[in-house]
Amino acid sequence: MNNEELIKKVSENSGVNVDDCERVLNALEDVLDNELSNSKSVAGAFDKIYKLMTYFNKKGRV
Repeated sequence: MNNEELIKKVSENSGVNVDDCERVLNALEDVLDNELSNSKSVAGAFDKIYKLMTYFNKKGRV
């Protein structure tokens, strides 16, 4: 799935227009990029990724 397909799918699933979804997903990417680049080690980066994955995998979360 490429970026355009992801944005379209999120838009369809959420009922939010494509432009707003694109802005939010781009902002999320920026936040993740900053967090991972500020990690002091590979283990710290993996810890952040793991926490994010468990956050999104909780029941009731998107």
